[in-house]
Amino acid sequence: MNIPTGRKWRFVLVAVPLLFVSLWIAQARGDDDIGAQFLGMWKLVSWEQRVADGTTRQAANSVGYIVYTDVGRMCYVGMNPNRPKWKSLTPTEPEALTGIVGLGAYCAAVELHAGEGYVVHHVDIERVPNNVGIARKRWFRFDSANRLTLRIDTPELIPPVVESTLTWERITK
Repeated sequence: MNIPTGRKWRFVLVAVPLLFVSLWIAQARGDDDIGAQFLGMWKLVSWEQRVADGTTRQAANSVGYIVYTDVGRMCYVGMNPNRPKWKSLTPTEPEALTGIVGLGAYCAAVELHAGEGYVVHHVDIERVPNNVGIARKRWFRFDSANRLTLRIDTPELIPPVVESTLTWERITK
């Protein structure tokens, strides 16, 4: 066994920690670079769902926006563009229900796992009260500087949906 002595030992004592710090800084910069790609407002281009029988469909809430900020926050809002219009400013109960069911909205703290390829949205505001406090995992891919794909993590899917992928186009930085 060749154990470093004298100068070699001092070199190892200095070089090894510096190597680990350098690798950590490089990883952090990589995470920052990926995090910076999220920033801005994105418009929903498609929300494709694959169901258990293998067919695909577009999700009903096919109009939407998502915003990622530089302070680790995000907000999403989406709607079903085909929900019926109310007959008056004061909706009937069935009309009000279509307004609620046809709308999705939440805001969250964002936790980036760049190396693993996913983000977690820690929900603190949500249309559905029972969803406040949940963590939503989204697998991400940047198809270009202005095209982002988010795939909903499998445990969040509601049968018969087996895969759900949202494609976003950047509209502002």
